[in-house]
Amino acid sequence: MIEKAAEKMSIFALPYFEMKGNVRIDNQGKPLDGTYLLLWNGPDQWREEINFPGYTEIQLGSKGIVFLKRNVDFMPLRINQLRTALGYGTAGNSVSMMSLTPRSDETIKRVKDRKVNGTKVKCAEIADQDKHTREVCVDASTGTLVREGAFLDKDMMPVGRKLFPRFLSYVQGGKPLAEVQVAELKTTEQFPSAAFVPPAGSLSRPGCMNPSPFRLVHKVSPQYPEEERRSHVEGTVAVYTWIGVDGKPRDFRIVSGVTPGLNAASIDGVQQWRYDPATCNGTPVEVETVLTVNYSLR
Repeated sequence: MIEKAAEKMSIFALPYFEMKGNVRIDNQGKPLDGTYLLLWNGPDQWREEINFPGYTEIQLGSKGIVFLKRNVDFMPLRINQLRTALGYGTAGNSVSMMSLTPRSDETIKRVKDRKVNGTKVKCAEIADQDKHTREVCVDASTGTLVREGAFLDKDMMPVGRKLFPRFLSYVQGGKPLAEVQVAELKTTEQFPSAAFVPPAGSLSRPGCMNPSPFRLVHKVSPQYPEEERRSHVEGTVAVYTWIGVDGKPRDFRIVSGVTPGLNAASIDGVQQWRYDPATCNGTPVEVETVLTVNYSLR
């Protein structure tokens, strides 16, 4: 059921397509609007652009190499959340729509019917060898995947023989932090090679679109600084980092902090976390991500 739903939504199985969208992120409590573009000539030739006032990003894929150019030297938190909302990308995110199908080391424990955002769904509880569980749901009427929790996807639209949401969003505390409104999604003829020339100044690394996601295998809880504990300071720290082919995070940057003490404790903890790395066609690749550390005294 899950594999059929994933196949039904896999627009990346199409030979050629173009997606244009209007995107919005929360910018210190105010909406900031931008644009999104994806040109797809297949897994060995694609181009993706994100543009906001004050922020530009271009990624190109070419035969196992990803070229990246930004006007800043890190991925901002809201851009990471926008990519999470899209449900695909180069970061190997564990909540990608492309990684919801059961892995070879996982088993289905039970299947049940319920509702998600008012929609009737059939959900499978999946467990791995370490007894970590997750749930994957399928819309009973459309036969497509349904993401839960921080996601709100709706209005399935056809493209070729596939279906994809016209609207995708990432929500926290009932507040949308990143939204995608797909303005156009269509199959096309093959794009000319000139559309995929890396821009001057871009950086390259081994990678692909929709790598198999990295997985956390060892986590150290950061120490709650005594000063913040006495002052009852709580919050969430977001740390931008790269997860290497050895599974070790590196090159840390606080992209959303709380206090200097909590920020430093977060980096001290995160640098001890270990992962099974993301992979492209079975080969480990380095990917960027934003990790979050929650501090609560409750």
